This record gives sequence, structure tokens and C-alpha cells, in this order.
Amino acid sequence: MLGTFAMGNAKFSIMPLVPVIAQDFHTTEDAVLQTILAYFWGGLIAAPLIAIFCRHWAKHHILVMLSLWCFAGNLLSSFATNVDMLYWLRWFSGIPHAAFLAFACLLAGEMAPPQQRGRYMGWALLGLAVATMVAVPFNAWIGNSYGWQIAFRFVALVDLLIVLLIHDLIPATKPVVQRPPLAAQLRQLRQPAIWLLFGIGLCLITGMTVIWSFSLPLFTQVAHLPAHLSTVLLVLLGLGFVASQFMGGYLADRHANTAVLLCVLWALMAAAILWVFLLDYRLALLGAFFISTISMINVVVQTRLLHMPHIPLYLVFCLYNACIQLGNFIGSLIAHAISQSTWPMSSVIIISLLCSVLAGLLYWAMQQQQNRLTVPAA
Repeated sequence: MLGTFAMGNAKFSIMPLVPVIAQDFHTTEDAVLQTILAYFWGGLIAAPLIAIFCRHWAKHHILVMLSLWCFAGNLLSSFATNVDMLYWLRWFSGIPHAAFLAFACLLAGEMAPPQQRGRYMGWALLGLAVATMVAVPFNAWIGNSYGWQIAFRFVALVDLLIVLLIHDLIPATKPVVQRPPLAAQLRQLRQPAIWLLFGIGLCLITGMTVIWSFSLPLFTQVAHLPAHLSTVLLVLLGLGFVASQFMGGYLADRHANTAVLLCVLWALMAAAILWVFLLDYRLALLGAFFISTISMINVVVQTRLLHMPHIPLYLVFCLYNACIQLGNFIGSLIAHAISQSTWPMSSVIIISLLCSVLAGLLYWAMQQQQNRLTVPAA
């Protein structure tokens, strides 16, 4: 949990600082927002490569190395002198993100009793959710009071403390001396169910991110949320993110066979609630909470993957978390494109609904594929 808190702190810290950085660099906020996308695609590209190159390392050593990388990236970011330099330093900072979450979840799942793996992984990811509620407003206060550079150095300090805690508190794991040849492990990725689960997670996270990225203008300009209640919106989004970790853990452990389907149906319901009640900000705020809970799919999918036999879990988990980064990337791009177009703001909800429908189709395809593999009793 502490490690994922540090990763969430690093990921979300720049969001409230965008106006301050834009003013300091004499550039547009849109140019600074591009650095957020750089963070996403840094982790997206790096995760599978880190999995391959570190496949023989002990997991706690991998977590320490990735935390140190994050520390270096955030510290260096504080010395950026222009937006282009900050862009590439944020890309560098994002490199360990997806891989860290993957190995943290994998370690939590392997340490847990088989019937509690989902809840253990939910606790592991809880730090990511808590960071949105605690670290982000605190970093915003630091950035506005003392400068965005000090905020980044605070993030780096948290990363360094996490390195020490991981080294002292996480049980040492042994290096994996023997694995099947890499080519053989890659062949195990041919199972369609793996990629269909990836696709479901990608669709739902994209649908969630497109609303998240557009939440403030959507609520203030369409739902007519009073400006003084914008903090309530952010708190509800954060609370939904926190709740999703517990919901995902419960579903994964108690309803293993139907948990993925329940997540898809929940995402459809959340987007529908927001659409129906959008003109009444009081009820629409409830929809905002539900939208954030869609992220429970991450716990559910990774628990499902953990129970699949004969797959290279370290690589599969890194690939899935790369898909989550891709969903963040695509969702942010779509939201930005809508903000620059003449499309109505409410179209982000339609896109979220379409993403959920596509996830449902992928789930149906996965069930059909599994049915074909089932041999009827003689």
C-alpha cells in the first residue's frame, strides 16, 4: 500500500500544478497537460520490458529499484527549465509506474491465502486511491504556496522514504533462478482469455478516464455544479476510487466466476446514472462516485489472472498494467479532443457507455471461447 501510494503521488501530483507550471514557463496549460500523457506512455512502453529484463530478480529488489527510479525522476523534474524538458523528465518518471503496480499486486497475491487474494491485492492498490485524496491536495497547497519545484521535491522525498520502508518491511523474496526459456513463456501468452481480459480492463479504464479527465467542466458547465462545491466532486471521485479497491477484492474472492461480468454491468450502470441525472448536480454527484468505482476491474482481472494455470504471471501482470496506462492515455486523449471540438461536453458519457458495451462484447467472446474449450461429459 505504501509503495502504490508513492506511485499515485508521483502520477497525480502534477494535475493541480498545471496552472502554476504554465505561468512559470510562460506557456499554455495545454502544453503542460501534455506532460501527463508523457507519464502514461512512459509506463506503457516500459512495463513489459522491465518484466523481461528483471524476470530473474527477487520481487522486493524490483520494487526497491523502481522506487529509486521514481525518486530520481521526480527530483530531476523539479529542475526542469522549460516545458519540453519537463515533458521528457515526466516520461522518465513514468517508466516504473505500471511495472511497480504489477509486481506489488503479484507479491500481495502470492502472499495471500488463496481465498483472499483479491482482498490482498485491493489493499495493495489502496495506496494509489488514497494518494488522490491526500497527496494531491497537499501537493497543490505546496505548489501554490512555495512553488511547483518544491512540490516535486516533496514527492521525491516520499519516494525515498518508501524505498527505505520497502527494504525494511517487505519480506525478502528469493531470486527466480530457474524459469522456462523466454520463448516458451511468450508462447503461453497465446491463450485468448488473457488478451480478452486485457481488452475488458482497457475498455473500462478508458471509459472511466475520459469522464475523470473532463469531470470539472462537465459538472460545472453542464450539471451547473456551484464553484464552491467543486471540492465535493473531487472528494467523491477519490472516495469512489478508494471504495473500488474493497469492492474489487470482495467480488474477486466471493464471486470469482462472475466478477468480471459484474464489473462490466456496474460500469454500464454508472455511466447511465450520470447521463440520466446530469442536469441535477446533486444526483449527478452520485454518478461521479459510481464512475470512480469502475476501477475495481483492476483487482478483479488480476485476481482472475492469478488463478490461471501455466502462464508467466510476472509478464502477464506487467502487460495488464501497461493496458491500464494505455487506457489512461487514450481516455485523456479523447477528453482533450472533445475539449477542443464543437462536440457537447456530455458526449464523454456516451463514449464511456460505448466502452462498457465493447467490454461486454469482449466478455461474451471470452465466454464463447471458454465454452468451446469445455469438453462435454460422455
